[in-house]
Amino acid sequence: MKCFNCHTFFISCLTVFGILCTSCEKEVIVTDNFNASENYNRTIIIDIYNLYSVSPILDSTVRDVTIDIFATYYELVYDYYPDATRISDSLGHAEINGLDKDYYYIRASHPTLGNIIDSVSTPANTISFVEMYY
Repeated sequence: MKCFNCHTFFISCLTVFGILCTSCEKEVIVTDNFNASENYNRTIIIDIYNLYSVSPILDSTVRDVTIDIFATYYELVYDYYPDATRISDSLGHAEINGLDKDYYYIRASHPTLGNIIDSVSTPANTISFVEMYY
């Protein structure tokens, strides 16, 4: 009958355990950020209204307003390419997502009502609401 050697068994178990532990080193997990930056997490929601001085009943939302946002006042004044452009829907509502700056200048342009300018602060991970009035 063959004698079982506890010492040999213990050493072989330690060897296997050591091999397993060395292969379990911390693995660096790569997270794909499809926005290319962690700062693209700001949103601006803009509502456009037309206020009449005659009666509040006539007040309404304005559709088909072109909304441009600019990162600097200089870009707004000299009419550079905007950072984003939207057109208000039938409820006078427009939403701009995926922004990365802390502050934006807004220009709303309508063919008959003209232009209005506003600005908004956009802290990280927030939704900023803007109401613009003609």
